[in-house]
Amino acid sequence: MDPAIFAYKIDVLKYMPVGDITVAGLGIAMFILLFQSSSHRNKLFNLTLLMITSVLIASYSNMIFHSLLEGIAEYSFIIYAARLIHYVSLSCVLILYIWYLEEPLWIHTEARKRYNRSTVIMSIGACVIDVAATLTGNGFVMLPGGECQNGFNIFMVLYIMLVGTIFFITIRYRTRILRQIFAGLLGVNIVSLGIMIMQLQYGQSSYTTVSYFFPILGIIFMFHSNPYDVDTGAISEAYFYSEQNDMIEHKRDFTLMCCHMQSFFSLIRNNPEFKHEYNLFFRRNMTRGVLYRFSGGRLLMSLPSDERSENAIRTMLDEFTKLYEHFRIDYRIVICRSCKEVTSARDYVKLIEYTESMVPNCGIHTVDASDIKGFYNSDYIVTELRDIAAKRDLNDPRVIVYCQPVYNLTTRSYDTAEALMRLRLDKTGMVFPDVFIPLAEQNDCIHTMSLIILNKTCQAVKELLSESYDIQRVSVNFSVIDLRYDSFCGDVKDIISANGIPFSKIAVEITESRSDSDFNVMKQRVIELRELGIKFYLDDFGTGYSNFERIMEIPFDIIKFDRSLLIESGRSETGEFMVGTFAGMFRKLNYSVLFEGVEDEHDEQHCINMQASYLQGYKYSKPIPIGELKYFL
Repeated sequence: MDPAIFAYKIDVLKYMPVGDITVAGLGIAMFILLFQSSSHRNKLFNLTLLMITSVLIASYSNMIFHSLLEGIAEYSFIIYAARLIHYVSLSCVLILYIWYLEEPLWIHTEARKRYNRSTVIMSIGACVIDVAATLTGNGFVMLPGGECQNGFNIFMVLYIMLVGTIFFITIRYRTRILRQIFAGLLGVNIVSLGIMIMQLQYGQSSYTTVSYFFPILGIIFMFHSNPYDVDTGAISEAYFYSEQNDMIEHKRDFTLMCCHMQSFFSLIRNNPEFKHEYNLFFRRNMTRGVLYRFSGGRLLMSLPSDERSENAIRTMLDEFTKLYEHFRIDYRIVICRSCKEVTSARDYVKLIEYTESMVPNCGIHTVDASDIKGFYNSDYIVTELRDIAAKRDLNDPRVIVYCQPVYNLTTRSYDTAEALMRLRLDKTGMVFPDVFIPLAEQNDCIHTMSLIILNKTCQAVKELLSESYDIQRVSVNFSVIDLRYDSFCGDVKDIISANGIPFSKIAVEITESRSDSDFNVMKQRVIELRELGIKFYLDDFGTGYSNFERIMEIPFDIIKFDRSLLIESGRSETGEFMVGTFAGMFRKLNYSVLFEGVEDEHDEQHCINMQASYLQGYKYSKPIPIGELKYFL
């Protein structure tokens, strides 16, 4: 018997379908799970599905091929076709794998075209040669008498060339991906190659498709279940916490560098020039640490704390500022070194976010001791705010009411005031609104705080009225967040009624919102409460966004001019004319005008000249405990 025929019969005898059955089952399961669980169905996702599809076709065609070998005469065409489909499908797996790697390895367009063209040409050539070899009797041929000849197999040559290409591009472009990803890609392909070599050594053919399936599993774990982002070379923030906590536990020093750029992730996907420059920046600079991707346009890099890392950070910052001159994308960079005061990865992220909030646009800041102290004070304040909100005690002693008297130019007396919120906490003492109000809003605690201030203000007004003091009203500030609560009007009514004072003794101060939905809600709330006699102030007129048409739609009683308008009116005749015109217009429309920030007699006279109705500021009084208001009435 011809040695080639004998060799092929040995292969056939040593084939068992267990490998193909395993791959078929796993492939279908992975296809279903991947298709159902992935939310970002991009090019790489589609290539992964195509690879799984190809290996499924290869496994089924291989089982069909071997199961029909006994009926050569009857099924000869199907056998030829099944064998060819098996090899072509396996080749497609490797070609698609190469195409997949081109993205995370950031291979440039021209090189991609060369690799793609060469792999396709090699595959087509292999198919043509295999068919020609079969037709000429030099390849796979079915002989009379139930025997087969498996001569020269060009697909083994193609396998070597494609696998060689995979190893070549993985090693050549290894600096463009994280070391862990490179090691994973290289390792899984070495295992796959090892299976094929062992099969050849033992004359086996049962696990060919298994060896092709391993690299597919590798990229699924690394790029789909493991949230490695191929656009940025960054790992998901979920991995940051476990890895960084491990470093903290083992007392390893590290440095964190966080860069926050708005719309960064959309830019890198949609702007080829930006992506190219980022690619170059990544390859040149991010060779030591691990890069993590956080939501909101944040990238955070973790590096070991040593001289090489410090040099790398300086180099990165120098190059980054040069790139900024070209792209002009606003950024904030925070550098934080490990310290004994911070004991968890989550606290490091919170510390960086806290510090970042105080960094100006296009600023770079290194966290220092004062930042850490401020952060932990802030964290303590948030804990207290959440506790206040959870208890919902309208007499909570931690919330203090101050007020600032308002001078009525018509009556020449102090008969109104603005209630102001303060916090008095055990560890920090008095905390002022500019510190805790943003924290209360961010942590959904502001509504309870507002209701507490309203209740305590009502109690103070009730006491003043019982002592026969002449008080027109006290205004209480509410945020747009308060107005969004469906219970807002009911809460305000219930608190004022429970304190037994007239509704007219309370005014509500609100700031105009840009949002259409917030505007409509605000309008409804004002109309509903105004019917009870509650007056409404438009706060901070002249800052940010002011829409006259909208102001006219809401029945405000008093327009509060921000101090910035008072300052602007004193700079020039034009400024004075504009601000005075605004004030005069509101007066003619039956609004009262209140000027904030009056600090001296010059300011006072200036406001009088601009037809003010009420004046408020340090000329008359600094904020005082509301119990001291009686000395002004």
